Amino acid sequence: MGAFGSAQVLRIFGVVGALIALTAALVFAAGADPVAALKALIYGAFGETYLFAETLVTAIPLALVGLSVAPALRAGIFTIGSQGQLVMGAALSTALLQASAGGSPLALLVIGCFGGMLGGVLFALIPALLRLRFGVNEILSTLLLNYIAGFGLLWLLKGPLAATAQTATPRSDPLPDASLIPTLIEGTRLHWGLILVPILATALWWWGRSRSGLVYSLFSTHPKLAARLGLSSSRATLSVFIIAGAGAGLAGWAQVAGVTHTLYPSVDGGLGFSGILVAILGGLNPLGILAAAFGFAALSTGAQGMQMGTSVPATIAVVVEGLTLLIVALAFRRKTGGA
Repeated sequence: MGAFGSAQVLRIFGVVGALIALTAALVFAAGADPVAALKALIYGAFGETYLFAETLVTAIPLALVGLSVAPALRAGIFTIGSQGQLVMGAALSTALLQASAGGSPLALLVIGCFGGMLGGVLFALIPALLRLRFGVNEILSTLLLNYIAGFGLLWLLKGPLAATAQTATPRSDPLPDASLIPTLIEGTRLHWGLILVPILATALWWWGRSRSGLVYSLFSTHPKLAARLGLSSSRATLSVFIIAGAGAGLAGWAQVAGVTHTLYPSVDGGLGFSGILVAILGGLNPLGILAAAFGFAALSTGAQGMQMGTSVPATIAVVVEGLTLLIVALAFRRKTGGA
């Protein structure tokens, strides 16, 4: 996970150029002026302090998920369960914070933070153990577990975590005020959870340059050699799943305690899948992941501004993300199998 090489930089510029061209084509097909739509998108992402703060708010969970799943992808373990782990992290942190109402703000922040990570880790251990004990492919198990997490959250919000007052949409009671992550900029939703991103990025950068990081990278192509260097298959699998689950659960807590302040069924908002895409687009490099997270967040918030300023629907952002996935798969494919 060293610095970007010239070839990787060229690939990134190629992806960006292709996305701009495809986005312009989609906007034109929607009957709008591509130049006007682009201006509206940029304004919607950066035009005002509140809008720029919203972009950063969206980037926080994307970066947390992307940074935490990078070690697993680096080791050749393709977990796509971040969405379910984020949901379970948000659910467990909410339950613990509701049960701890009345505690000091610092204690509640610690409880929420570690509760979120614990929820993500516990849910991530399921596919890890299925892979180790029964040889179940982690792509299949994590994908299916995402649906289980979604239905499990609905059950919780209609049962143990249901709001005391009747509501049209299942949700929990609001979190205690003392448990909320403090606001970073008044008048916006940007919270102090932002500082978790550079901390995690620095940790990933340091790990990637350590002997351990190099051995994990070796595990993806030469597992027997990695075993001789002290990294067994079980250790590699468990450790990367724990890291991925902890990061996704942390993102879940940050969403509830920092943004929504109430647990809703839509807490994941597609952030889990997008975070994995961010990690791949960023080349599994900390700086690349941060850049990709910021770019995806700007696309998401900017699309709302584009919808208000032009006739282009905000859902075009979803289409662009799908095109990004296709382009990244082609541009960053590894030399394995027939690739």
